[in-house]
Amino acid sequence: MSAVARKRKMHTALLVPNATDPEYARLWTDRWVSYPRAVQILGRISELQDLPDRVRMPNLLIHGPSGVGKSMIIAKFLRDLPDPLTRGRRPPAPVVAFQMPAMPTLRSFYSQLIRALDMPVLMGSALSELENDAIRKLKIAKPRLLIVDELHHLLACIPREQRAALNTLKFLSNEFRISIVALGTDDALHVMRTDPQIASRFDHCALPIWTASEEFRSFVAGFGEQLVMDVTAIANDAAAVDYLLDITGGVTGRIVEMIRLAARNALRCGKRKLTLDALQAAGREILDDLNSG
Repeated sequence: MSAVARKRKMHTALLVPNATDPEYARLWTDRWVSYPRAVQILGRISELQDLPDRVRMPNLLIHGPSGVGKSMIIAKFLRDLPDPLTRGRRPPAPVVAFQMPAMPTLRSFYSQLIRALDMPVLMGSALSELENDAIRKLKIAKPRLLIVDELHHLLACIPREQRAALNTLKFLSNEFRISIVALGTDDALHVMRTDPQIASRFDHCALPIWTASEEFRSFVAGFGEQLVMDVTAIANDAAAVDYLLDITGGVTGRIVEMIRLAARNALRCGKRKLTLDALQAAGREILDDLNSG
């Protein structure tokens, strides 16, 4: 093994928490920290779920950079739904959620939808059979909301297949009087704009990157509290906030991973307080990892 390979292996080992130690393992557990923009979006999704039937149901497109927290918001929304079991009987499903396939076609689209409806997909089924299965199950489930993540995956298919997928979403919304919440990167906006009729049916809701603000400091403090770490010295230090935003680009996913790295290093030293020095050490690890890749 070369010296470079040994160095990379050692560095990778440092980045992996000790799964046998609860203190380290809990650092990498997904955690929800509320913040105003997320609360606003969750409220809007709840409103769509509770709407009565209308000829033209309103829909929502949530878009923003990869890792900014779109899927976490949906996961939070789904976790907070009431228990679907009532007195041993399953009522109509309130929400159906699935991801747009990586290589979207109508076959893969309907297959994903069928799986989200807890039905098996029979190999070799014709497109018409998949469509009939999905429609039959939707009529039984009577969902109030359809959530489609990774809408930007439609850019991976040819324009004709993009239009077919968008028309299918429009058909499902019309046929079942159901609102659709779509999520994707900002490229999802370009997908929507290829069909003005579809675009007119979706309100746009941007989830931007973080900037230095009181909301961001509150988010950092809240995440530190979830980790049972004292991050006061970071949240209240303008230099630390600027450094954190500079290294991560203001992307939520990168921010929480950097705080986790700093917390892991602090725990190894028997400390629960994070400082600018601890944050800079984590930043150097991240940069070294990027430079060695």
